[in-house]
Amino acid sequence: MTTTELAPWPQLTGNEPCRAPDADPEDWTGPPKQRVNGQLACLSKCPEDVREQCLAWALDHPTHAGSAIWAGTTLNDRRRLRAERRDSAAA
Repeated sequence: MTTTELAPWPQLTGNEPCRAPDADPEDWTGPPKQRVNGQLACLSKCPEDVREQCLAWALDHPTHAGSAIWAGTTLNDRRRLRAERRDSAAA
């Protein structure tokens, strides 16, 4: 049996756009058109090390991450990244 260490919950600093006092949770979890706001905020304002942790968590926990924006990625982005990771591991 093979085990994989899953990424832990990201270590947030409080400076992330998703944690800002005026942040709208719908920008990360709402309708697709509104999630573009969260995606852009993540990519432009979130510290890179936090984005890396968020992405690792979302890739390792697809059920919990759902269709929300994580580290500026959509559900389809993460599906593609997981497939690429599987393909490179199989090579």
